[in-house]
Amino acid sequence: MSNYDAPIHTTYTLKAVTISTAATLLTIIGPPGKQGHLVSVGSVVTTTTTTAATGINIGITGTLGKYGSHSVAVATAASTTASNTTTVLTTGATNGSVVLIAADTALLVSTGGESGAGAADITVTIAWF
Repeated sequence: MSNYDAPIHTTYTLKAVTISTAATLLTIIGPPGKQGHLVSVGSVVTTTTTTAATGINIGITGTLGKYGSHSVAVATAASTTASNTTTVLTTGATNGSVVLIAADTALLVSTGGESGAGAADITVTIAWF
């Protein structure tokens, strides 16, 4: 049975990962039998990024941005610039409900590798219930 009132919030942290090459950075499978929703994604640049902002996607194979995305702006090391943006996808503009992550799904945290160089600490927080 789901417990919507007291979800388990889990933050996954990736330290100084290269974001200048398209890749899956992390595969997450939540607690057995629990569904979830993406709460937030954050970044701190650890090695200066160049050329273009880099997308961090939260999704599944075939739909890498299914649950949300985050943009790491071109920035110098130790930056948490205001131009970093996060989008948590919803089921529709009318009700604003978040897109639920099905139980036992292999959730992928990936990067498009748009930046010419750079690395960042990435955090992803998911509520499991």
